[in-house]
Amino acid sequence: MARVVLTQPLPRVEALAERLRARGHETLALGLTRIVERLDDAQLRDAIARLSGFDWVVLVSPAAALAAARLAPEWPANVGVAVVGPGSRAALADAGFRRAPVRVLAPDAPPYDGDALAARLANEVPPAARVLVLRGETGSEAWIRTLREGGAQVQVCAAYRHEPVEPRPDALARLRSWLESGDAGAPCFVVTQASSVGRLERVLRGAGLHERAKRAPALAIHPRIADALRDAGWSDVRQVDPGEAALMLALESASHSSSR
Repeated sequence: MARVVLTQPLPRVEALAERLRARGHETLALGLTRIVERLDDAQLRDAIARLSGFDWVVLVSPAAALAAARLAPEWPANVGVAVVGPGSRAALADAGFRRAPVRVLAPDAPPYDGDALAARLANEVPPAARVLVLRGETGSEAWIRTLREGGAQVQVCAAYRHEPVEPRPDALARLRSWLESGDAGAPCFVVTQASSVGRLERVLRGAGLHERAKRAPALAIHPRIADALRDAGWSDVRQVDPGEAALMLALESASHSSSR
């Protein structure tokens, strides 16, 4: 089985790490940021109070799906949900709604991103649809402009923010031992956000591990992430589909490659 370094935000990455360990993988959760929900934000709570007045709510990430379940555990049957990809769809199913959304829409195929979702929404919803976007404090504006230019009435609310965190010394020590153990013990790095690449670079450079790490495989779930990794000097970048099932297949493939 594979050695895996997960860079997804805390605390969600810990649950994924446990599931990978249960499948036999050696897993290190090297969370680079922590998700902090903003559930008491006045603008957000006002939008949720008017939730049944929207036609669609766009949940841009697994974190947004989890926040939505806490904000509106009994989802109005008339309000559809649009998600960017398999990871958010899985999070939606696991989020703990007492009454889950009935209509769920997502892009049919990769690349799974805001542009693909905007194109799908353009084909599925009326031009004057009322759309609420739940996301982090920052994010791409281009696909939101596309929705508005198509006639949708779009409100954007920040449901959470990312705070940088420093990896624990014991986590960096374990990573060092993996990187120094030779090809047989080389880990796969899993990167799910382009914004994480620079943060990962700083962490690895600060620990004196960046040169060794960049010779290890890196799995990226979107072309932009793959490009960012290559631009940062990673020599073995492999693009994989989002979602846990696709990650499992990619890890098995990487493990077989490294064992030959």
